[in-house]
Amino acid sequence: MIKRYFNLYIDFFKINFKGILIYDLDFILGIIGLLLNKIMNFCILLFIFDIVKELKGWNFNQILFIFGFSSMGYALWHFFFINTISLTYYIRYGMLDRFLLRPVNPIFQIMTDGFDEDGLGDLIFGFVILIIAIIRLKLFSFYLLFLPLLVIGSSLIYASISLLFSITSFFTVGNTNFSNLVTELNEFSKYPLPIYNHLLQIIFTLIIPIGFASYYPSLYFISNFQQGLLIGLLSPIISLIFFVVVCKIWIYSLRFYKSSGT
Repeated sequence: MIKRYFNLYIDFFKINFKGILIYDLDFILGIIGLLLNKIMNFCILLFIFDIVKELKGWNFNQILFIFGFSSMGYALWHFFFINTISLTYYIRYGMLDRFLLRPVNPIFQIMTDGFDEDGLGDLIFGFVILIIAIIRLKLFSFYLLFLPLLVIGSSLIYASISLLFSITSFFTVGNTNFSNLVTELNEFSKYPLPIYNHLLQIIFTLIIPIGFASYYPSLYFISNFQQGLLIGLLSPIISLIFFVVVCKIWIYSLRFYKSSGT
């Protein structure tokens, strides 16, 4: 089963990537445009630390690492899994029906139905910021070998949240969709959770666990406390569990879906 889905994913990836490359100029301009947008957002962080030296005990280099880590996880979701916010479109135009008729998991089909090349701009930006933060923090150790795994876990958090919010589309026949709120939540994940009030910290840890998209896994690298190291290392496992649970809820909610008849 795993081998089958892996081979299917490779085939879908090749098809989608070839489709992207047909419009090569649009591909390049999309990456450049998103890079410029991210740079402008990053200037806000520079502006903040031009005024203050620390933000509730967090220095610039530490927040720079969280900022870059968040951007990397979001970029992977943006490029590979952004179709999870397209459920409204699929339902409204009757396209979800074709996914349900195939002998393949519908969530898998939605995720592989298309990629967003603009996510590469996100990825480049996040990678550069993360490298700069690593150099400034002097984080040169074998711990960095776990970085790709933690970033993948981060992307699963974004995918899970967008899937969870997309469930509302089953009840509104595609007229309402909250899954694109994951883009707004990404702004919260770029900063340490302790800078927010206690209520938000609880929400972003236990209810909408955006904290596991950047803050908690980042602790694995920037925290000197054993508790921080442990929760950082466990972040990918928590991300995977959350993703599996959300997929189960999504599949259960599918029974309330009614075709638009389009």
